[in-house]
Amino acid sequence: MIDKNKIRADNYITILLVVCFLLFAIFFPLDALLSIIVYPFASLTCLGILNIVSVLEKRNYKNHGKLNKILSGIIYINFSVLILWFILTQPNIASQRIVALIAFPMLIVAFAGIIKGSIIDIYSLKYRRVNIYIGIITFIICMLVLLNVMNNFLFNIIVLSLTLLINILSRAALYLSEFGLSIVHIKNLRLFLYIISDYLINIDRNGNLILSKIE
Repeated sequence: MIDKNKIRADNYITILLVVCFLLFAIFFPLDALLSIIVYPFASLTCLGILNIVSVLEKRNYKNHGKLNKILSGIIYINFSVLILWFILTQPNIASQRIVALIAFPMLIVAFAGIIKGSIIDIYSLKYRRVNIYIGIITFIICMLVLLNVMNNFLFNIIVLSLTLLINILSRAALYLSEFGLSIVHIKNLRLFLYIISDYLINIDRNGNLILSKIE
């Protein structure tokens, strides 16, 4: 069974996503219009990566299934990256607009960290607090970027990239804490990849972790 607080948190995040996009469209209409094209292809890139990652679960695929997953993943990644590169390198696409397209979804990442850290009590209290603090800091950074306070493209990209990396690591630590695992052990990151790939994690009577795909 999926924890009810996880479902509640996901519902809150979905509502915030809709509200934030509406506000984004009001205050940054051109960026919002461009995002309708950019975000689906960015999602296709993520889908390609997840397809390749899913091959790690050897029990679920035969050899031809693994090959199909890998090939589809490579095709998705290459196709979407080429399209994004073509769109974002157009002369009329300002660098600040590219930064805004990166900063906006990170606002959702920030809210997700705050909400999950606040609501889902099956996670470690320490990592819940860490995710709340990082979420608040991420929100502040993204707002500064969106408001063009830090008017330097390279600096903004570096700051957003480091912020995203910190969010990924803190979220991994949060999810793994449910099973008493630590992010210090790199091999546990594989389990984190399963969790974000829509796998349901259960523990059997012997204390072993059992993976099952959420349909």
